[in-house]
Amino acid sequence: MDDAHEPLRDLRDRLHAGLSTLQVAASAVDTAERRMAMKALDAATNYLQTEFLPMCRAEEAELFRKLDEIAGRPDSCRVMIAQHTSIIRMAGDLAQAIDAAKAANDIGSYAEYLHPLLYGLYALCRVHLESEDEAYLPTIASGMREPEVELMVQNMERIADESR
Repeated sequence: MDDAHEPLRDLRDRLHAGLSTLQVAASAVDTAERRMAMKALDAATNYLQTEFLPMCRAEEAELFRKLDEIAGRPDSCRVMIAQHTSIIRMAGDLAQAIDAAKAANDIGSYAEYLHPLLYGLYALCRVHLESEDEAYLPTIASGMREPEVELMVQNMERIADESR
C-alpha cells in the first residue's frame, strides 16, 4: 500500500498489535498468580470487546461494502463475514468461561476451557487479519484514492466507536 492508504494501515496495525493480549492471557492461566492472570484475561477480553469486534462491525458496514463496489458484485466478502461470526461466538464462549472462573475464584480449574479459546481466538484472529491484509488491502490500494480511503477509515472508526 502506498502512503495515501496509511490511515487504513494504521487502523489495521492496532488490530494486529492487540493479538498479543490473547497469548499473554493463555500463558497467564497457568503461570501467573491469580490476580495477574485475571488482569491478563481482562486485557484479552477488553481487546476483543473494544477493539477487534467493533472493528469487525465497521468492516462489514464500510470496508466490505467498498470492496463489493470495487469487485462489482455483492457479497464478495462473505467468507470474512462468516469468520467474524465465528470470532464473535468464540469471544462469547471465552467471556462465559472467564465469568465461571471468576465466580469459582479458580482460574486453573477452567484452564481446559480457557486455553483452547484463547489460543484458538489468537490463531483465528491472526489468520483473519492476515487474510484481509493479503486479499483486500491491495484491492483498496488500487481501487480507491486517498480522500476516499480517509473517509472510509473515518466512517469505520465512527462505527467502531458506536459499537463499543
